[in-house]
Amino acid sequence: MKKLLFIFILSTLSISAQERKALYGTTLDAVKSISNAHIINLNTKQGTLSNNSGEFRIFAQPKDSIKISFLGYKTKIWVITLDDFGLQKNKITLIKTPINLDEVKLRKNNLLSFIETDINDVKIKEEVSAESLNLPYAGSRILTVAERRLHTATTSSGGIAIDPLLNWISGRTKKLKRLKVIEDKEKRILRLFNNYQLYINQELKILNEDTYLFVSYCEEDKDFNPLYFKDQISMAHFLQDKSEKFKKLNPKKYN
Repeated sequence: MKKLLFIFILSTLSISAQERKALYGTTLDAVKSISNAHIINLNTKQGTLSNNSGEFRIFAQPKDSIKISFLGYKTKIWVITLDDFGLQKNKITLIKTPINLDEVKLRKNNLLSFIETDINDVKIKEEVSAESLNLPYAGSRILTVAERRLHTATTSSGGIAIDPLLNWISGRTKKLKRLKVIEDKEKRILRLFNNYQLYINQELKILNEDTYLFVSYCEEDKDFNPLYFKDQISMAHFLQDKSEKFKKLNPKKYN
């Protein structure tokens, strides 16, 4: 009888050890907490997002691999151990991803340190101006932070435009263009979330906790076309198709 009881207890402990439990953590960088970070259990393919305080909850068990990512930060893989389920708070620190600029090679020259003559020796493929970068004219609308920085770096108020030339040579213009791309991406995600949240939750049956993750998944798809914002029918068909694929990635939530 005692032997049977021992076997039963051992079996129960074995089963319990394999069950996934709620795991709590906080995402942050060197300065502040990170909200809306993507947290995905690579073993179960289930995911969630961090809240406004950077806090999140996800079900896991020891040896599961948790992927934490956010736009502009280096993706981190967290391998869960038994100690991670303790009373202490799991703080996940993400590191901002540096923007690698292309190498700029300057030819050897015999510059005379006279702007009027030296500027003619610098070959520029095309004029860097508001027109060439397709920036809006003043008064048409309020520019975003990234657009203002890019506009300042590539235009001059009068006289000889030395600052745009130096920015072009140093690679700063390329960096600002990349920051503008990131800002545009975030605006598309937010617009998609605000305009179609009810449709995604009520019609496509995507869980509320997965809405932002699903929206990001759609925006990153190669078939996503910003013109869909002007055509609700095309957008609805696109979201319907992606919702079916998204659910297949999370079979335990959507079956």
